[in-house]
Amino acid sequence: MRFEILPGLPPYGPMAISFTRNGAREHREGLVVRFYPRASEPWVGNFIGGETACNVVLNHPDETCVIVVAQGEACFVDPESRTVIDCMAVDIEQVISIRLLGSVVFQCSSDFIAIGAGNSGWHSPRISWDGFHNIEVHETELVGEAYTPVADAWVPFRLDL
Repeated sequence: MRFEILPGLPPYGPMAISFTRNGAREHREGLVVRFYPRASEPWVGNFIGGETACNVVLNHPDETCVIVVAQGEACFVDPESRTVIDCMAVDIEQVISIRLLGSVVFQCSSDFIAIGAGNSGWHSPRISWDGFHNIEVHETELVGEAYTPVADAWVPFRLDL
């Protein structure tokens, strides 16, 4: 295991490294993760996050970085250098690992984003006006329901992954 989610900031040991869009001005507890690099001592990161309740930590498909989704904001973390390589989206609501394709799909409030090894991937067009229901993956196809205010209804959609 290269990481673990902690129940809070550790009361002892080295201070956690805080990752936030507002820089050093922001001091609050977010999603706290301990990393176990291969070539150095373990360290703790505090990820303040984005706009939703989605908190997930998983290996990046490139098997080098770790993906940290803190309150809907995804960050790609290099545990060896203790840095965030890139951040994307602040409205992620669900993370789906697609092992068959070696990729990860991020469900946002109105669209989807996928990444694979080497940061290859795609960004879908807007599919919903406001959220999704009943999301399922069937091999290389994502299906579900998207909201449309035109009919004030949930309508089915399919997305080829």
